[in-house]
Amino acid sequence: MSFQLHHFCDASQVAYGVVSYLRISDETGDFHCAFVYRKDKLAQLKQLTISRLELCAAALAVKVDETLRHELSVDVGGSISWTDSVIVLQYIRNTERRFHTFVVSRVAAIHEQLEVTQWRHMGSILKAAGEATRGLSCYTLNRLC
Repeated sequence: MSFQLHHFCDASQVAYGVVSYLRISDETGDFHCAFVYRKDKLAQLKQLTISRLELCAAALAVKVDETLRHELSVDVGGSISWTDSVIVLQYIRNTERRFHTFVVSRVAAIHEQLEVTQWRHMGSILKAAGEATRGLSCYTLNRLC
């Protein structure tokens, strides 16, 4: 049996959050998914752009991953984080350009815990990141993976 965490992060003007699922693969190759954890935070009173709030959600996903790995009683083999923000993925993949302190601190926290290859884009057409905040079916999660 193998275990893998999938984190779906999303943001809006008022809040951002992460929903995590455990994907279990058994010996026959079948996959089973289970909701594990959800964490939401209110956006700061100071208005931030959606891109920055999406970056906060990605940084929160990293903290949730660390917490779940520590708390779960199973050996988690890997983690995949999903976002619908191309800008956040560009921040995470960029090693050349200098950013403002706000971005740099969050990108550094992301790099400490997860590899760049562990981040995936989920197109807005699928609206899967939005669905993740309301719950994502096992069938949909398996189809995305």
